[in-house]
Amino acid sequence: MSIASTEAIGDGDNAVTVQDVSIAVPGQPAVTAYLVRRASPAAPRTQAGVLYLHWLSPTSSNQNRTEFRAEATALAQQGTVALLPNLTFPWMGTFYGDQRDVKSVQDQLTAITTVYQILLAQPDVDPARTAVVGHDYGAMYGAVLTNRVPGVRAEVFMAGDATWSDWFANHFVKVPDRDAYDKLFSGLDPVDNVGRLGKAIYFQWAGVDQYVNTSVRDAFAKSDPDAKTSLYPDDNHRLGQAAQRDRTTWLKAQLGL
Repeated sequence: MSIASTEAIGDGDNAVTVQDVSIAVPGQPAVTAYLVRRASPAAPRTQAGVLYLHWLSPTSSNQNRTEFRAEATALAQQGTVALLPNLTFPWMGTFYGDQRDVKSVQDQLTAITTVYQILLAQPDVDPARTAVVGHDYGAMYGAVLTNRVPGVRAEVFMAGDATWSDWFANHFVKVPDRDAYDKLFSGLDPVDNVGRLGKAIYFQWAGVDQYVNTSVRDAFAKSDPDAKTSLYPDDNHRLGQAAQRDRTTWLKAQLGL
């Protein structure tokens, strides 16, 4: 990991640093990310780790690592170290409507896994106290990562879809055989990767969401009936301040802050 710049925020005991970092991924372009932590040195393995995975929203300026920057900064004052990577697929890249789309998802998962490993490698991070927070596509990637990496303690899943093929086929690419396309993602779909955590996963849904309907919420509830769930009736897909407050409170309890 290389550091391009460091920004100090606040002063005294609440001072936090936000570093602009680049993380090498074998066979892929490097991932740019923010690394957020307290400015004062912390003893080894005393800080919780949080990986934040942003949403896709072409009309929004924060469909990148900036989405959770303020949230991560506030939580760092409570004793966390956070990594906020820029994600690339489907934000960038080409859709084909075939196995190559699966490969793009797998490559993005490889990059995210590498970023998570860098988080674990921070000397002040306690590897037994890590969480993943994701929104939209970030939530979907977070679900698969969390299922594959058993050390993750908690996950916040914000307004994601149940399957990759649903959003891909509806918004990005025309496929001649939808059933066949669906089957290509077998084992990768978020709804099939959320059961491991049980009560340690928190679903946050918007009541006025043009992208996530009741059937999607019901599918996740069936996959993990023990999960904590909040529905914000007046929120759209972006979700709002109430959801932020609730997940911050929940994360603090899950991570022992």
